[in-house]
Amino acid sequence: MGDPNGTERVDVIDLERPSSRRRTGVTAVVVVLAFAVGIGVGYQLHKQPGKTPSPPPSASSATAGGPLESTGARCWAQDGKRLQLGVQVRNPGGEAVLQGLQVDLPLGGLRELGTTWGTCGQLSAPDATRELRVGPGATAWLSATFDVLDPCPAPYPVRYTVAYLDGAGVARQDLLGSFADLGDVPYRGCPS
Repeated sequence: MGDPNGTERVDVIDLERPSSRRRTGVTAVVVVLAFAVGIGVGYQLHKQPGKTPSPPPSASSATAGGPLESTGARCWAQDGKRLQLGVQVRNPGGEAVLQGLQVDLPLGGLRELGTTWGTCGQLSAPDATRELRVGPGATAWLSATFDVLDPCPAPYPVRYTVAYLDGAGVARQDLLGSFADLGDVPYRGCPS
């Protein structure tokens, strides 16, 4: 295109500057909006009487409904071809109510005969199908009796899962102890 003076006019468009300005403008708008929303929310919270944020839980309330934990203690007793295995658990929180014990035998080799809330060899241990209350800080034993199906049960793992209500009344089911294998459990007639 020419102009009336006879010289040709060339229009140059700077593509970088408008987008940089636009980006800066958009960023500024976003920052201002975020600031305004923050002030509005803060004003609304401050304006509502009686609404205070809840305090963080104290140590006593944090453990009131906590899960049981394994102590790492284990027991075993043998009677002929029967083997009783047990683990100990501790209740760190409010009163827990044990409701059931499930034994997992991933490789077989054992046949479960029964479960109890008691240590190995305890004659009067309550059956694990009945509820057992465990107070704060107290421990309890979980044990199961098995028929041993092989001459030496060394390779077999045993895991205990307990169903219980924690101190807050929340139903839980946790894996709370195990024997990775029975290689360290003495069994008559097997090499140690």
